[in-house]
Amino acid sequence: MDQFLNISNKSIYTVILLAVSLFFIFRLLSWILPMLMLRKDKRKHAWRYTSLFELGAWIIFMIWSVNFLSDSSLIYAIGLFIILFFFTLYTAWIALKDFVTGAFFKTINHFKVNETLKIGDYTGKILKFTPSAILLETESGESVFIPYSFLFGKVIIKSNPAETILSHTFRIEIPASGNLSDIINNIYKDILNMPWSSLKKSPQVKPIIETNTGHLLELTIFSIEKEYFLEMENLIKEKYISGTI
Repeated sequence: MDQFLNISNKSIYTVILLAVSLFFIFRLLSWILPMLMLRKDKRKHAWRYTSLFELGAWIIFMIWSVNFLSDSSLIYAIGLFIILFFFTLYTAWIALKDFVTGAFFKTINHFKVNETLKIGDYTGKILKFTPSAILLETESGESVFIPYSFLFGKVIIKSNPAETILSHTFRIEIPASGNLSDIINNIYKDILNMPWSSLKKSPQVKPIIETNTGHLLELTIFSIEKEYFLEMENLIKEKYISGTI
């Protein structure tokens, strides 16, 4: 019975001291690395490999601690093994959950690049699938990385490519003659009457500045096909323009 319970304070203090030292070494490393890596992509890779290296270090420490304490007390060694085993398991899940859930997500769902998805508050076109996240491009041009673990339990709406509304913005300068409000209203109606104009999103016609020869307007038109934008822009310019910006 004594060989199961007998353990020296020195052995306990040694294990605790090494565990605390290992913890602070990796915290210091995670603080120093971002300052050494100037490029953002290198910082991401460094953080990823440091996390994996830390996980491996804790596994090695767990094996060493069990072997070290087993010489003094088998019960303490088994207890420490159980504690560190579940701690390592939890840490591994936190570090690898996006990779694991990503594998399941890509197996169950057959989404493709350039398809449009609505996930919670985010709507955008799929740019690529990374090992841990899906990259969307929003209508404003922003890139959004959504971890795969975030996707589980979320309602994902896939837009039909034929219903995806695209936008195109350009500027024109109209003559100073005539009432500006009436001209803007006429341009608005002309855009809506074009067969390629979207009926779901209204065009935008905004005055930017008054020039020496007229008024500079900014127009945003919407259509389901980007091939129509140039023809729509040219029709507006032919009818209203005096100079193009």
